[in-house]
Amino acid sequence: MSLPGPTPPPSDYTTYGAPQYANGQLLDGQDAGQAFPGQYGGFPGQYGAEPQKSFLATWLFSLLLGGFGVDRFYLGKIGTGIAKLLTLGGFGIWSLVDLIITLAGRQTDKNRRPLAGYVQHKKMALLVTVVLLVVNLVIGVLAGIAAAALVRQAATPPIVSAAPVTQESATSSAEPTATGDAAAGEDRPHLEAQTLTGNGDAVKTVDLKGLPAVVTFTCEACSGSTSLETNGAEILLVNTTGAYTGSHLVDTSAGVPTTEFNISADSAWTLKIEDIDSVPSSTEKVSGHGDQVLFWDVLTDKAAITNKGEGTFVVQGFGSEVPELAVNKAGDYSGTVTLTPGFVQVNSDGDWTITPK
Repeated sequence: MSLPGPTPPPSDYTTYGAPQYANGQLLDGQDAGQAFPGQYGGFPGQYGAEPQKSFLATWLFSLLLGGFGVDRFYLGKIGTGIAKLLTLGGFGIWSLVDLIITLAGRQTDKNRRPLAGYVQHKKMALLVTVVLLVVNLVIGVLAGIAAAALVRQAATPPIVSAAPVTQESATSSAEPTATGDAAAGEDRPHLEAQTLTGNGDAVKTVDLKGLPAVVTFTCEACSGSTSLETNGAEILLVNTTGAYTGSHLVDTSAGVPTTEFNISADSAWTLKIEDIDSVPSSTEKVSGHGDQVLFWDVLTDKAAITNKGEGTFVVQGFGSEVPELAVNKAGDYSGTVTLTPGFVQVNSDGDWTITPK
């Protein structure tokens, strides 16, 4: 005679004494294999498993923040994420490779599981990526064109290399000399000299015909703030206090031409505008005081320069393709520098000398 066996569990129980919902989750939030280990074990697809990582989030992180390793941090790959961060995306190469792998559907999380949502979003992700790459390429090309334009604007045009043929109103110790370059300069257009006068602040309109010029500004009786500005590339030529006399080059490069001078003074002033042929030519040591323009017509590109003054001392040469800043110091100066033969602009508030070496 057989004994009655145990009563089988109801159909909604997966483990004896453990009521469970149809999806396999226990009332206390644990699966049967965790709460009641035994012959039934765990069930695949239980709620305790980590959800898949999103393809959309991984793609956005890789596209926008891949250089910082954010995409790999998101996927749980902490080690490679740190390496990617420290190398700024493997100098860009690693970031690009990860982006391609993600768009190709080959990216996985740390448990080697595929990303969720790839099929639904892959076309949109690929389209947006291509558009952004094209936009970045166009921006890069435009930036390169703008940079090249700035370099060309800074370069001195050949017209400025024509040597002067006279020495008028010069304080140089050297005698003027005519050169072959001077004869060549006679074939180019020349600017007719003009003198503007006034008393106090004024704005003067001029037509330099797109030619480089030398302007000499004088305000002997000024006692307050004295300045001379242009709307061209040079902008601020004079900014001092009290009396002033000095000369400056304007429109030395193919940039924005000067059409206006803005004078600030508290007394009578004169502004003389001349062609660059009026610049004195110097073949040996030259000395001067204050701001001055000269033509450095020597057989060497080395010069010993001195200055005795308190303000900023600047020597800028225009003999090469790009203007060279030979000296830019404050106060007294003494040294030997490279100075290509050609036009030279000196800015000083004291006495200076330039000697060929």
